[in-house]
Amino acid sequence: MRILWLRTFYFSALSASVLLLTQCNNDGGRKRGNQGVESDPVTETASVTEAPADKPAPKNLKAKLYLEASGSMFPYDAAGSTGEFDEALQNLLTPFEAQKPGSTELFVVNDNVYPMGVNFQQLVEQPNVFTLAKDKGDSRHTDFSLIFKTILSDLKEGEVGVLFSDLIYSTESTAAQSSAKILADVETLMQTTFAGKTKDKSLLILKLSGAFKGTYYPHNGGGKPYNGSRPYYIALMANNATMKALLSDEKFESLARFKDLPGFESFHYFTSASDNVPFYTILLKDAEQAGQFEQSRQERKESKEAIHTIENIEADRKTRGLTLAVGVDLGGFYLPDSYKTDPKSYEIESDEGFKIQKIAAEKGPEGYTHKFLLTTAEPQGGGKREITLRLKRKFPPSWITQTTTQDDSNPKSDDFSEKTFGILNFTRGIEKAYNPQQANTYFTITLNLH
Repeated sequence: MRILWLRTFYFSALSASVLLLTQCNNDGGRKRGNQGVESDPVTETASVTEAPADKPAPKNLKAKLYLEASGSMFPYDAAGSTGEFDEALQNLLTPFEAQKPGSTELFVVNDNVYPMGVNFQQLVEQPNVFTLAKDKGDSRHTDFSLIFKTILSDLKEGEVGVLFSDLIYSTESTAAQSSAKILADVETLMQTTFAGKTKDKSLLILKLSGAFKGTYYPHNGGGKPYNGSRPYYIALMANNATMKALLSDEKFESLARFKDLPGFESFHYFTSASDNVPFYTILLKDAEQAGQFEQSRQERKESKEAIHTIENIEADRKTRGLTLAVGVDLGGFYLPDSYKTDPKSYEIESDEGFKIQKIAAEKGPEGYTHKFLLTTAEPQGGGKREITLRLKRKFPPSWITQTTTQDDSNPKSDDFSEKTFGILNFTRGIEKAYNPQQANTYFTITLNLH
């Protein structure tokens, strides 16, 4: 059921020029991209690692919606539903459209990728968003390998692909296969699909829940009635520079309010696993430091703004301990705040027994976003020593392990409203493509004590 205030929200959010939107190019029912079916066999965690050659950030961002039109997706916006799915779709896309009216492209995906044949205003005015999609393609099957390859290949700088889907893999052959075979296949398919795209493309998966009223189609075939809440996902894809701008540029802040979407639960970000050292600096004369020290003469001589090496170190006169305040820029790492500020998310190595006392979100004029307090009760003093700090990279995050299931055949089970068939295998295949070396850290920083 379309809630009236949603339309009011949409029209009030846009300038009058939105009413003059021109209809997107209508290619009828012709397919985009590859023709036919391919035969390719983190607590939440995430990272942002820039492309090998950083491109300038785009001035404007454009959304390209890909709406999965399958039998198990239609009930998210069925008559009598409470409208969370439709509200999330509008809330996410409207800021893009408001930024550049008429720019949003709309597609339908299932067995392939098809133009929707309408513009954004027409999409908003539909009582049921899937009315525009039901006559496109084969709603019985969803070929994610082909869909992701097409989306990623079509993305240009400044474009953000937005896929609304339940991320449940289904082709003509899956009904006759065991769940173990389906899950093994989808893991391999996702790994091979993303393998050639990981250096310059990033993927952000959001988990949401919404009302579902209709027929659910389990992996082993047949349809079963279900009326309740169900998980679904929004997959955002872009070139690295575009994704970095979307997630960190203040001028695009209104486009990235994902946590405000109705039904939002969690997220995971996939990007290159190569090591990316953030800006970091030891803070001199911080109110929370204990002891005395100064920047090394060599660093001062080299006019280095970031302080990585200190000397003339004296323990605190009262406690005889030593506490260093270190500012680190974690703004380039798209992680839950709770993960960034949890000392357990880090590994620390030191000959003097330094530990992380606390981590606080704090912006400093030097450019850091978080302040770390590193403390030791008995500093040894003398000689050259190091403190090494690493941010752990974990997969799968807890929400994926809690959401995944290998059996979705019983809608009456107590946890059916919280489960997605094979989401662990689906995302693990993507993680293998982005992190083929199985790196277990996002970055390593080193502090020198002389």
